[in-house]
Amino acid sequence: MDWSSKKILITGGTGSFGKAFLKYALEYLKPAVIRIFSRDELKQNELRQQFNHPSIRYFIGDVRDRERVERALRGVNIVIHAAAMKRVEACEYNPFEAIQTNIIGTQNVINMAIDCGVEKVIALSSDKAVNPV
Repeated sequence: MDWSSKKILITGGTGSFGKAFLKYALEYLKPAVIRIFSRDELKQNELRQQFNHPSIRYFIGDVRDRERVERALRGVNIVIHAAAMKRVEACEYNPFEAIQTNIIGTQNVINMAIDCGVEKVIALSSDKAVNPV
């Protein structure tokens, strides 16, 4: 696949996976645009200082906000969906927040990707199992 004309959106783009994928994409894929979508302004600023590249765009937003997700997805070809609450103890103590982010947020990304004509959505999960069988 020729990535040079592709526009990529990474949800949870300031997390550990987002940063690693951003570095890989800039070095090897060289897409036209990479949009970093996250709700953490401080982490976006830190990432901007680390990766000062003309193809990177930074979007403050939350996957729970359907309208903001739609705006971030306009014109995007590929979505890497990595936004999630991943800490078991945080999810256990805040179950409704985990549902809003991990389930409703993912539903927003999928629905808006369909509505915006996104070619491909790659969803990943590093969610932990507390007592796997």
